[in-house]
This record gives sequence, C-alpha cells and structure tokens, in this order.
Amino acid sequence: MSRRFPALAVLALASLAPAACGTTQSSPVPSVADGPAAPLSGSGRWLVDAEGRVVLLHGMNEVAKQAPYDPDAFGFGEDDVAFLGREGFTALRLGVDMRGMMPEPGRIDAGYMERLATTVESCKRHGLFVLLDFHQDGFAPKYQGNGFPDWMGIDDGLPNPPATFPLYYVLNPAMQRAFEHFWADDPIPGGDGSGGASYVLQAMEALLGRFGAEPMVLGADIINEPWPGADWQACAYDRVNGCPGEEQSKLVPFYRRGLEISRRVAPDRLLFVEPFVLFNFGQAPTTIPGPGPGFGLSFHSYALDVAGEEAVVRFGREAAERDGAPALVTEFGATTDLVLVERLLDQFDAQLLPWMWWAYGERIVADREEPLTEESITNPELLRSLLRPHAQVTAGVPTRIAYDHVTRVFEYDYSTARLDGGTFRDGADTVVLASPRIYPDGYSVEVEGAKVVSEPCARRLRLRADGAAAAVRLRIVPGGSC
Repeated sequence: MSRRFPALAVLALASLAPAACGTTQSSPVPSVADGPAAPLSGSGRWLVDAEGRVVLLHGMNEVAKQAPYDPDAFGFGEDDVAFLGREGFTALRLGVDMRGMMPEPGRIDAGYMERLATTVESCKRHGLFVLLDFHQDGFAPKYQGNGFPDWMGIDDGLPNPPATFPLYYVLNPAMQRAFEHFWADDPIPGGDGSGGASYVLQAMEALLGRFGAEPMVLGADIINEPWPGADWQACAYDRVNGCPGEEQSKLVPFYRRGLEISRRVAPDRLLFVEPFVLFNFGQAPTTIPGPGPGFGLSFHSYALDVAGEEAVVRFGREAAERDGAPALVTEFGATTDLVLVERLLDQFDAQLLPWMWWAYGERIVADREEPLTEESITNPELLRSLLRPHAQVTAGVPTRIAYDHVTRVFEYDYSTARLDGGTFRDGADTVVLASPRIYPDGYSVEVEGAKVVSEPCARRLRLRADGAAAAVRLRIVPGGSC
C-alpha cells in the first residue's frame, strides 16, 4: 500500500460489523453467582453490574448484511447463543440495519424489531448482554456499501466509481458527499423534511423504546465506523491531534441528539459512540466521547503494525478516563493469524479493556444453518485463544491482567474497593472464567487476599475476598487434583 494512505492500508484488514440478541419478560436473568448481574451501567471508565462489580465483557459480533437483515434468518439461532454462553462469552453485538428498520423514509418496520427480539431473547436465556449496533460500511448499496438504504444517499450526482471496501472511502466522491449531507442532516428527497441523521435517530428511538427496558440490553451503538466525507485527510495524517474539528462539527451534534433520546427513552442504558473509523488505526487521539453521563466509547482495533495496535488501545483508554465513560473494543480480529490474535488480546489485557471479536459467523462457525456440533467449529485453535482466562466480573477494581498462552499461566490482581465507595453484599463474588478448552487436565489456584468458594476446577472460578484484604492476587496454573 502507498505510504500516502496509511489509513486505507489498515482498512483493508478490517472486516467489520455487528451482532444479534432478543428480549421479552419471560426468561430468567442469570444469577449473581453465574457472572455479571443485569443491568450493566457505567462508573467512570468501567462497566459495572447491578452489584457494583466491574465487568470485563468478552463477546462476539454477528451481523446480517443481506435482506431480511436479522441473523436468525441466516441460521444464527438458539444453539449458537447457547454455545457462546456455555463456553464463557458474555456479550453479543447485534447488527441493526436501517434497511430493515426503516425501508421507506419515516416508516419503522415493527416486524423487523420482532425478528431481532428472537435473538435478544436467546441471549437473555444464556447470559449474553446485547449491544444494539446501527451498522453501516460505505453508506449504502449504491456505493457498494451496506447498512443505510439507497434513499438516504444524497450525492449531488458526483461520480460513483465501482470501488469496493475499503477503496471506496477515498475513491468514491458520491459516497463521501452522502456522508457530508448526512452530517448536515440535509432533507431527504421524498421524505418529510428530515435528514438522514434524523431518520437514524428516529429508528434508534423506536429500537430503544422496544428494548430499552430489557436488563440484558447494554444499550445502543449509534453508528458503526463513521466516515467524515471528502475532508478525511486530517483524521489520517495529523498524528498529534487527529481531527478534532471534524469530530466536533459532525459527530458531536449527532451524538448529543442521540444521547438526549437515549436519556429520555432508555435512561438506564448506555449510548456507545465511535470516533471516525480512521481512529481505529492508532494514529492519533480523539475528542470522543466527550463528557456527559450516559455515553460509552466504542472503538475498533485494526492497525497495521504493533505500534498502531498499542496506540489505539492506549488512546481509547485515555479518552474513556478523561471523559469518565466506559470503554469497549467492539471489533477486532477478522483474521485467523493466531500470533496477531494473541498479541491483540495481550494489549487489551494490558489496558484492562473489554472486547468483542469480529466475527462469529466469519471465523468461528461458518455454517450456522446446520445443527451446532464440535465439528461445526471452523477454527478451534482460534476459539481456544479467545477463551483465555479472564475475570468476567470483579468484586473490586482490576489492576493487572497477565496471561501466557504458551504456559497457560494466568495472573490477576485487583483491589477490593467498590467504585462507589459502598460494600459488596454476600455472594457478590469475583468470577473468573477458566475454560476446559484451556485447562483440559484441570488447574490449580494460588490466591492471596481471598478464598475459592467454587468447586475444584470449576469452569467459573469464584473468589470471595477476605474481610480485611485491600487487594487480591490470583494465579492459575495448569494441572490439578480435580
């Protein structure tokens, strides 16, 4: 790739998109002993559960980019969700497509939301939190993209070459102009006077009205991988500042409107917002999400080199700490390179960040139409890497995570102080995933400051802090008398 287009080179690595989950009032929410207790909320840069414990989600993306735009129609069903929950994943990013939500200007398709609800309900039954993600790549099909309907694309008749992902971002003037009209919220021809941004916000209001009271719904990701338009160069080349002007003039007004809707319709849910997609290459910091309770920071890791990989997670953590918003890596991977995968996971652990893998259907179970069996797993070694030990929920605050994927030794340190200054109730323990895929012959535990209250070699190791302990240190090593 040309040295002149570093962002474009990274885009080529990104196979991006979201996931699915469902909701009604019939299914039980997992108990506090199983893992995070719903609902989740934000406390500074952390996600916390209903017990005030810090939650580090490890999850999956699953998205349907073709009609009818719900994963259930393409075989992502109860068996897949049960498999993810059983293995130890705790989140699913659910792709919501505007072509399904609003096939015509201003008309919400309630049937589409009910089809999504099938998956949300499955997630609830099996302990997966759902992030509802308004997903787009390259705006709309008429620009070789997806996510938004063609009727949303105002391009003033500019050239529309047949470039595809990721080249269309920098080579398609029509698509760039469509994004510029979107940020300006210019009226859509044939509509009711609303612009594309307003229509997305109308759809989000309907979606949160349907799912916002569901405890296992984390909230909404208002737009996947936004693009600034023709003036994208500052976001790619200014390695000191990024593009604060573009963010403040385009993203911030849209996100503030979204937050007003979220606070009104679903006041107990988070609104996750993303910097422009170029941030995901680790070249510069971001002003997003900005201060204001109710925001979460969603970003992706698709850098070209190790320096970029380390920078994107550092910039993300720093932005979350600056603005007091929980941070979540909502996409990474899109590869079967296990060396790269392990390196990225190490970086997330070093920054104490939760994450969601891209993507279940592309890399884990390719044929979701058939009944799920062990033979259905496309890349078992990749799955094993993603199931590294981790604290699903911590009665305190994480301070250090270290895992050696060769020796399979896991170390975890945390303080026992509760973020809000209160105390944890009896039974609200720390829960650590110790998957049998990592420890097929069992494991042994060394712990200071707490005692193990789960069965030997349990898949979910439970720790209860000693009353006087200010900190806990855990070490898990392979092999044990189980």
